Amino acid sequence: MMLLQTNLFNVIVDILKFIIPSIIVFSATYIMMRQFLEEDYKKKLLELREKNTGLITPIKLQAYERLTILLERIAPDNLIMMLSQPRQSATELRTQIVNQVGEEFNHNISQQIYISSQAWELIKIIRENVLFIVDDSYKSLPENAKGTDLGKAILKELMNQKNHPTHGGIEFLKKEIALVM
Repeated sequence: MMLLQTNLFNVIVDILKFIIPSIIVFSATYIMMRQFLEEDYKKKLLELREKNTGLITPIKLQAYERLTILLERIAPDNLIMMLSQPRQSATELRTQIVNQVGEEFNHNISQQIYISSQAWELIKIIRENVLFIVDDSYKSLPENAKGTDLGKAILKELMNQKNHPTHGGIEFLKKEIALVM
């Protein structure tokens, strides 16, 4: 019995002589491979970010340019110059201005993904402010007013305001793009 126990003990010791070094080697290899793969992943991620930055930056710049053009096009004074026609009623001019603002905004709605949330909210506020100026000016006119009367009323309202509705937005976009660059 004693011999059997001694043999069993020797077999267990012999097995442990192989298993313990194997576990140590496996653990060391696993740790080294994990570190290597993590570093390789980080390198590839950095390369991908650098590549995407090279692609995204021009698109972001284009978005800021397009939104600056949007703000210029929906400036009430510019809308009056673009859309006023002889013998036009105030109702017709108001409708054209509202439609033009809506078209310009909808045409550029996808640009919001390239700018900050604050900038996009400002663009929406400016659009609403422009439409409010147009509607408020229109409501102040008599029923049979001409388009020129509406244009004058809008320009008068703009002069009464301390800040032009679109100029502040353009300045905000300029400052934001300076931060991006």
